[in-house]
Amino acid sequence: MRSAEGGWSEQALAGALAEELWARGIQPVVLLVAGEERVFRYRHPLPKNRPLGRLFMGVVCGRRHGLILSATRLRSFGHPEAQALNTQVVQVEAAALGASRPGATLGQVAQAVREAYAGIGRAEEFENHHQGGVAGWRPREFLALPGSEVRLEPGMLLAYNPSLPGAKVEDTFLLTGAGLENLTPDPEWPTAEFAGRLRPLVMEG
Repeated sequence: MRSAEGGWSEQALAGALAEELWARGIQPVVLLVAGEERVFRYRHPLPKNRPLGRLFMGVVCGRRHGLILSATRLRSFGHPEAQALNTQVVQVEAAALGASRPGATLGQVAQAVREAYAGIGRAEEFENHHQGGVAGWRPREFLALPGSEVRLEPGMLLAYNPSLPGAKVEDTFLLTGAGLENLTPDPEWPTAEFAGRLRPLVMEG
């Protein structure tokens, strides 16, 4: 993502991501890419032969040693909406992470996420893509759905992916008795503190 250029195709970026993953012994189970033309239309975009343009997204679910971790990043070459949209999805994610405590249910997390979408004036977006949930042996073992009685326990992996047209945020966290540990941080990616956690910005340029 850091070396890509706006003239690349989505397929070229997907190929570069796959090469980097395999070089590290990581099997890409899910690999999605959307450029400027499609990132505002599709939440689960299979890469096409279309240019990346001014705003693009890469999504990876990678397996190593049996476990699957997920991460999403976006990069902008001066797109005017990128950072504002990112701020909104990070606010929704903060609600999901804040509700993810040992003993809580995924239904309670889903309710917190629903309320967070309403709080940013985008209540309808809760229905437009799944919000993630418990991960581990599969990209998602249980989704955060209204009414879910799946109870969170220390040792679970959690990967939430709130999204809007043109924006998405995703990392994989280990739930511990002391809180959440981010297993997919990138020290070279720009971040900012949201609700006490460093969360990814859209990389500019």
